[in-house]
Amino acid sequence: NNTRATVIQTGEAQLAYPVPYEQAALLKANPKLNVVSTPSIMARYVSMNVLQKPFNDVRVREAINYAINKDALAKVAFAGYAFPSQGVVPQGVAFADKMSPWPYDPAKARALLKEAGYPDGFSTALWSGYNDGTSAKVVQFLQQQLAQVGIKTSIELLESGQRVQRVQQVKDAKTAAVRMYYGGWSASTGEADWALRPLLTTDAWPPVFYNTAYYSNADVDKDVSDALLTTDAAKRQQLYADAQQRIWKDAPWIFLSVDHSLAAY
Repeated sequence: NNTRATVIQTGEAQLAYPVPYEQAALLKANPKLNVVSTPSIMARYVSMNVLQKPFNDVRVREAINYAINKDALAKVAFAGYAFPSQGVVPQGVAFADKMSPWPYDPAKARALLKEAGYPDGFSTALWSGYNDGTSAKVVQFLQQQLAQVGIKTSIELLESGQRVQRVQQVKDAKTAAVRMYYGGWSASTGEADWALRPLLTTDAWPPVFYNTAYYSNADVDKDVSDALLTTDAAKRQQLYADAQQRIWKDAPWIFLSVDHSLAAY
């Protein structure tokens, strides 16, 4: 991050991307530079391993979504260059279904935890799939927010080798040590299939793809597979919307935010 910010200021580089969010104000103040910010299709989320207690209870997963102030997260970790997730799939991706962000409601979070049998909260591990400075800010912020509703988290930022070994190459879902996992995903095809199929279908459990929530919903699986079998855009929209609404309701993720792409030239 710091190197990219430095070489664009010295003129050693003519364009830098991505620009570190925390240095955007400094770069904007430089009359020799133009800083460009546009909404991206990079979704940030935390998956919760739904095969393991307490995350097998949807009330716990809902509580955690209510426990996080997404607007504050955007300010603290992304210097304002992010906004709360408006659905499972970011706007700008074809067939994205727009939804109202999960509101910040810690009182409701505590009530749901109590209802689920965790009146005093619980302890768990939160891993980050990245070890850069922005990701460190994200997981530290999440740790603080969850503590306010009684959830104590140990945080660990994984290096790429650790991520592959401990998350991506796990052969048996029952032995997977992952509990809460911070990640990000940009659908490289620009449409909803690649925003859903590798992350949220049953066939995408590690080591095949990246369904680190070990989420499985037969209706979602059918919607996603059926959408690949038709070229009728209206039918695909209907299938993908149904899948996204089911996922939103099941809440296998904390739906966090979508980044802005930030470049300087």
